[in-house]
Amino acid sequence: MGNLEKLKLVAVERNSANTPEAAMRAKMVDALNRQIEAAEAMLKGELFQRRRQSWVQDEETGTKILKDLPVRFRPWYWRDEKGGYLVEIRYGNKRLELKPKLSTVQVGAADNLVPTLTLIRDAVLAGELDKQLEAAKGRYGKKLKP
Repeated sequence: MGNLEKLKLVAVERNSANTPEAAMRAKMVDALNRQIEAAEAMLKGELFQRRRQSWVQDEETGTKILKDLPVRFRPWYWRDEKGGYLVEIRYGNKRLELKPKLSTVQVGAADNLVPTLTLIRDAVLAGELDKQLEAAKGRYGKKLKP
């Protein structure tokens, strides 16, 4: 019995996830996951600090070292004067219009913030916001196929 006979072979082609649509959705899902983490930390009363690793030059020795640095984080949600929460979905620095001329989601209580962001993330994964993401991407990004 040869080594290849021990393997379970199937006739499946690799799914190309490198399409512009997939890249756009992945970027949006990543941003929404950070917003969900920040909202969960806020509900627990904890401070959310986004961090990334970067190579910086050590002042004493002059060698490069890997440091964990804070990164600016801007939440997409805020509290209105009545005490309820609102969410504005952004792609880069642009607001997404979920419906024409409507870009803000009224969440209500803070407990509804995470489920609302999760629902929006699921909509992005399902491709329901592809047109809005394409419009926000504008003329600078790769155009999607119709």
